[in-house]
Amino acid sequence: MPFKFSRCICLQTPDAEKATRFYHEVMGLPSVIRTDNQRELTASQNRMFFDTGEPRGPIMEFIVPDLDTAKAELLAAGCTVIRWEGKGGCCYIQDPFGFWFNLWEDPQEFTE
Repeated sequence: MPFKFSRCICLQTPDAEKATRFYHEVMGLPSVIRTDNQRELTASQNRMFFDTGEPRGPIMEFIVPDLDTAKAELLAAGCTVIRWEGKGGCCYIQDPFGFWFNLWEDPQEFTE
C-alpha cells in the first residue's frame, strides 16, 4: 500500500475556534473554511486544520489509494485506531511509537 505525505496538519485543542482566531488574526494565516465542524487555514503551501480535543502534537496526514486496505495493513503492523469516521472524515491512527496521523483516501493521487 503506497502512502503519500500530504500538506495537511491538524492541531487538537479544547477551543478550536479560539485557536483559529489566533492563527488568523495574530499570525495572519488566511482562513479557507470555517464551519461548525471544520476550521482550516493556509500557511504557504500547507493547510492547517483545528480539531476539538485534548492538545497533542501535530497530527500529520497521509494520503492513501484505499482507506480500508491501509487501515488493515497498519493494524497488522501494530497501529491502533483512535478515531474512525471513514472516507471524507477523520481517520486517526496511532503508530506503535505513540504518534498520531490521519489517513485520507484519494485514489487520484496515485494515478499520475
